[in-house]
Amino acid sequence: MIKGDSSEYELLIEAVQNSQSTSQDPVLMCEIGVREGLGSKLMLDAALKQYPKAHLLGVDPYGNLDYAHYDDKKSYRSDYTNKMKNQLKKDMADYESFHLLEMTDAEFMYRFRDGYPIYDESEKILKNYTCVHFDGPHQTVDVLREALFFCHRSHVHTTFCFDDYKKYDMPSIANVCGRYGFRELKRGEQKMILRRNP
Repeated sequence: MIKGDSSEYELLIEAVQNSQSTSQDPVLMCEIGVREGLGSKLMLDAALKQYPKAHLLGVDPYGNLDYAHYDDKKSYRSDYTNKMKNQLKKDMADYESFHLLEMTDAEFMYRFRDGYPIYDESEKILKNYTCVHFDGPHQTVDVLREALFFCHRSHVHTTFCFDDYKKYDMPSIANVCGRYGFRELKRGEQKMILRRNP
């Protein structure tokens, strides 16, 4: 059974359900910070009910790296080990449309700034994201950089779900996203959903 270490997963499912794509291309979603994989599983389960060709990019380097997780704390090693990554790969093996990208958020944004290739009877370079879950680094500067990256690669009715939003400067991030048409859709104690309006 796939584990999770967060809460309010129902809001993550709502974020997927409230996203919408009118493109004929496969739907592309992303989760920054996969950890044990429950969020990725729930996102894909919800998306596949609406979009049979939904794909999810899971971005997480694992490797037990030493980095600053929060604005007010020094860097430290968490327990995001390669053993955890290997278990995730086993747990998500049946999800053909789950793509684990073993890299940092910065490396992902550099390597895939022009889109992500999907091969299914033809090659498609997908450039717009329908739903994004921000659950990686929790420093304001990191989340803001991620949000700007995805704002530029969003479409009308793209949804963003921010985890642990009280641990960084969410008002500033929401303000920046608002310049691209994103408005608050729902908030809980731990997660907040924004959706891009027409």
